Parts: sequence; structure tokens; C-alpha cells
Amino acid sequence: MALSPSWRTKLLGSLQGQLQLATYLAVFLGFTGASSVGLWIGQRNLIQNNAKELRRSAESIQACMRKGGADDRDFVQQELLLHSSMRTSLWVENSDASLVLPQSDHLEISDEAIQSSMAANPDRVVGRQELIRLGEQLYLSELVQRFSNGARLWISQEVSTNQRALNDYLALMILIWSGCLVITLMAVSSLVRRIVQPLEQLNAATAQVTAETLASARLPLERGPVEVMQLGRTYNALLERLSQSWSQQRQFVSAVSHELRTPLTIVQGYLNRTVKRGDNLTEAQVRGLRTAEEESIRMRRLMDDLLDLSRGDSGKLSIQSEPVRLADQLEQVADLARSTLQRPLHLELPAAVEQRDAIAQADPGRLRQVLLDLIENADKYSPADRPIRLVMREEPEAHAIDVIDQGIGIPEDELETVFDRFHRASNAPERTGSGLGLSVVKLLVEGMGGSISVCSRLGEGSRFTVQLPR
Repeated sequence: MALSPSWRTKLLGSLQGQLQLATYLAVFLGFTGASSVGLWIGQRNLIQNNAKELRRSAESIQACMRKGGADDRDFVQQELLLHSSMRTSLWVENSDASLVLPQSDHLEISDEAIQSSMAANPDRVVGRQELIRLGEQLYLSELVQRFSNGARLWISQEVSTNQRALNDYLALMILIWSGCLVITLMAVSSLVRRIVQPLEQLNAATAQVTAETLASARLPLERGPVEVMQLGRTYNALLERLSQSWSQQRQFVSAVSHELRTPLTIVQGYLNRTVKRGDNLTEAQVRGLRTAEEESIRMRRLMDDLLDLSRGDSGKLSIQSEPVRLADQLEQVADLARSTLQRPLHLELPAAVEQRDAIAQADPGRLRQVLLDLIENADKYSPADRPIRLVMREEPEAHAIDVIDQGIGIPEDELETVFDRFHRASNAPERTGSGLGLSVVKLLVEGMGGSISVCSRLGEGSRFTVQLPR
């Protein structure tokens, strides 16, 4: 069964998985190699020991038969019986192919083993040892000596009992080694997790770092490998430098916004008065002054947004909270927006009187700023003559205000980032904003203790919902 991509990624795509896999393979190959070599050496030593034992038995009977002679049949049988045992069989093959076997009721001599031993050495090579398997039995045989009368002395030893004992021993060792292997792999897994844990902490700490948490985000590493501890110190030093740079940037933006706001207001005022009192201006000059006035207004609003964001970052944003009758505020916002919009704006208030009299905790000026910004945003991204709806409604735990348009909509995968600073939707027309408006709206709404959300469909429009506490 193929591994799923998640498991494959977890096993091969992470440092912990690679370390564990490499260690598992090394340990497994080491245990397997040790077991295989142990089995081979054990079997080799067993065969060599059996061969040595067979050689000692052969040398002993050779010495006895030299003294007594190989022609005396009774003496030969007596010596064969004396040196034979339950596992060792000796016999003499005469020149006429007849066999002289030890005679005893206590010995079980296998005719099949004798015939197989002689068949395995058809050339009758003296000193040649053969390993013969008959069913589950294993025999080691050798032609020991050729006598002057043509007789041959054979010896055979059953070695399967030792082989089974060796196999049982190796099975026990494999069982023990398997247990040790499992314990080793568990220890390796624990050690690898301990080594990788600081890196996981670094990853988690990095994922939580934002512009607001730069000053407090630190990675607390008390112990770990030298390299990881050094990486942690470097990471914390980097956060300190970033926090300092971000603080300096906010101070710079706040100072520049504050300093530019007043000159822009003065320029706007002079342009407005010049247009109103300039009786001798040509139409082109009036049009140019109007354009300059609109640009100065746009620049001043941009400075206001930057100033609000800077104050919000530093915790100095001034927002008042007081009881506000929402219906009154929405009517004022609708009147102000209609004076500048070139499209219909529909205000929809609850039919029930008690809902129209709903009171919310908010800053009146900031609330109007939020709603006007949302209406302007809807107007900016909607085709001409498409109406905008401003809806007041009640929710179980909050007052809700919807700003609904029939514009181009927002891509679904960008809804979570639509309130980020300097973010502009990928389908937004060129030169339609700085990307600060919605971030300022979110800052003001949350400053009043509320929340804002958006739902949208491409080509159908968007709905921004402001929720305020009761």
C-alpha cells in the first residue's frame, strides 16, 4: 500500500523524520548484519567442531586397529562397537563390498546414512568429509583409512541435534535482539524528538511573530545542542533588531504624517479659496485647481490613515466610548455620502421602533469615519449606477451594520488578508487606493470594542459587516 503524501512528507520532508529514518535504517542494518554474521559463524564453528570430533574418533580407532590388525573380524567389530555411540557410527567396507558393522542392541545404525555416505564419495578418497542431509537429519561422514587388504574404514556422525540446538539458540538471540532493537528505536525516537524540539519551538515562535508582538516575542531555550542554542540566540537578537527598526519606523511615519498634515490642510484651504474668489481664472485653470484640491484632500486623508495606524501601533489612538443611537448616526452618514456619490445609496432601518432606537457603545465621529470609508470603498469598486445599501439590523449579541455593494467582489482566497495593511485585491483596478483604508477601518472598529467581517463573491459584490457591542 502506497504511503499517503502526508506520511511521505512527514517521514522524508522533515528533519525529525529524516533523522529517525536514517537512525532506524542504521540500527536495523546493524542488528540484521550482526544476526547474519552470528548465524554464519555459529554454523561454521559447529561444522568445524563436529569435524574435529569426527577426526579424533577416526584417529583413535585407526590407532587401535593398527595394533590389533584389520583382518580379525571379531576384533574389528569389537573396536567399531567401542568407538561407536548414539550419534557416531563406524563401519568397514571390505574389498568385496560387504560391510562390517558394530553389533549391539543399543545402537541404531541407519543403513540409509551408510549408503548415502559411501555414495557421496564414489572415488573413495581417503580423508574427504561430506555433509549429507537425509530428511530432517544431517550427517557428517568421512572415509578414514584404506587397509592393505583392500578394506576401508568409514565413520559418520549425526550433527542435526547440534544444529537444532544452535538454531534454538539463535532464535532466542534474535528474539532478544528484536527486543533490544525495539527499545533502541524508542530511545532513538525520544532522543531525536528532544534534539528537534528546540527547532519546533523556534518554528512555533516564528509563526506567532507579528508587528505587534515583535517587542515581546522571544524564544526561551534553556537547554539543547550547541548549534540549536546558538540559533536561538541569533533568532532572539534578530527579533530585537526588528523590534527596534519597527519602532523607529512607526515613530518616523507618525512624525512625517503629523508634520505633513498641517501643510496639506493649508494648501487645500488656499486652493479652495482661490477657486471660489478667482473671477479672472480661465476654465482650464479652475479645472487644474480643482484637481490639485482633490489630490491635496486625498493626500491629507492618506496622512490621517497613516497617523491613525501609527497611533494604534503605539497605543495612543484616541477613541471615546459612549452610548450612541445607531439610527441617527446612519442617517447622518447617508446624507454625507449622498452629497458626494454619483450613485443611489439605500438606507435600510429596522421596521420595529424598539430596534430603531437601539443604543450601541461607540465613538460617534469614528463610527461615521468607518461607515464613510466602507461606502467610499464600495463606490470605488462598483460599476456606475449600481446602488449601495446601508443596512441596520439586530443580532443576538450585537448590533450589526452592513455595507453592501454590487461590485467586482473579492477572490475567496484573499478574504482573510483583505484587512491587512497595503493589501489590494488581485482583481482591483490600477490606481484605486493605497491599501490602508480597510486596515484603518478594522483598527477603529476594534478600538470601539466591535468587530468587522466580510463575505464576497466575484462578480456579484461584497458585504462588510460591522458589529458593535450593546
